[in-house]
Amino acid sequence: MKTKFYLTFFACVLFAHSSFSFQDSQKDLLSKLTGHSEIVSGTKLTDRYTQNNRSIAADYLKKQLLHFTKDVNIENYRSSGNNVIAKIPATKKTNQWVLLGAHYDSVRDCPGANDNGTGVALVYEVARYISSLKQRKFNVMIVFFDEEEKGLIGSKALAKELKEESVDLIAAHTIDQMGWDDDGDLGIELEMPTDELKELYMDVAKKHGYKMPIHLSKVTSTDHSSFRRQGFAAIGLTEEYVNQDTTPHYHKSTDTFETVNLKYLYNTTEFVKKVFEQLLK
Repeated sequence: MKTKFYLTFFACVLFAHSSFSFQDSQKDLLSKLTGHSEIVSGTKLTDRYTQNNRSIAADYLKKQLLHFTKDVNIENYRSSGNNVIAKIPATKKTNQWVLLGAHYDSVRDCPGANDNGTGVALVYEVARYISSLKQRKFNVMIVFFDEEEKGLIGSKALAKELKEESVDLIAAHTIDQMGWDDDGDLGIELEMPTDELKELYMDVAKKHGYKMPIHLSKVTSTDHSSFRRQGFAAIGLTEEYVNQDTTPHYHKSTDTFETVNLKYLYNTTEFVKKVFEQLLK
């Protein structure tokens, strides 16, 4: 059944702030998604490739999102695929949306820590932060895409649905692989941004004193391209994939929790928080 993208006003349930920091939260989520620790009692995931393992991951992600928004659904777009979709409403009435997403599936026999547990962890924490903002001029759609590794299937299904339902989507921002920084420069790449989106990210970096290099690339092999093909503005974020500072564990059994550069992930997460804070003012 299709999800109808109408705005439902509701009170956001804020994540309980305690000594459990956002870094602890990201680390815990990444640990569970990658089989470093149990995702549910008695179960450690070896990958997020099989339909059963992806279903376990989707249920877990839905429960985590329910910490700060009540509007979370698992959308079964075909028999083998499930996108996890959460909605955080604007603080004023509007029909306009922005999307932030990352794919949660992996290839066979791969724990998928960098690809793409890191993207999921970043999106989750930015979503939690967005829910706490006092001002949001756009509605925000948080999506964990399924079946990216099989040909962007989950994001293609959602982009097509949004187009068919004439959703006023301002832009889609997707994250894929954000956990490797061998040279320690904290650099990132922006994949095929529009001029406006490129300006947004560059302006935030300058305004907040971020010194990391920000490269541009024309990579189209991940979820942002699904939205561009439907006519939506889009941008992808990743580690220095084209600039050759990217994980050597890509699609291997060695893409484990232990190989993720958590400092790099945390730094980029803080940067993307500031991007969305400025975007939503």
